[in-house]
Amino acid sequence: MAKIFYLPDEDELYQMDSDKLVALLKNLNMQIEQLNQDEPEDMMSEEYEVWGDKHEKLEDLIEIISEILEQ
Repeated sequence: MAKIFYLPDEDELYQMDSDKLVALLKNLNMQIEQLNQDEPEDMMSEEYEVWGDKHEKLEDLIEIISEILEQ
């Protein structure tokens, strides 16, 4: 399964300038793309649950960063 690198917490995101946020957003999109390629087939497995948690965390961060950049 794809490794997820350092993920900042929400408070850290609000401290970053737009250049850092854009770079992080690009990195998170690459990570989610890799994670999508590694999606487990068995939706009832523990592996799928772990995969889903990682995917959800990435999606949440992408959404928060997008909202910050729109302000």
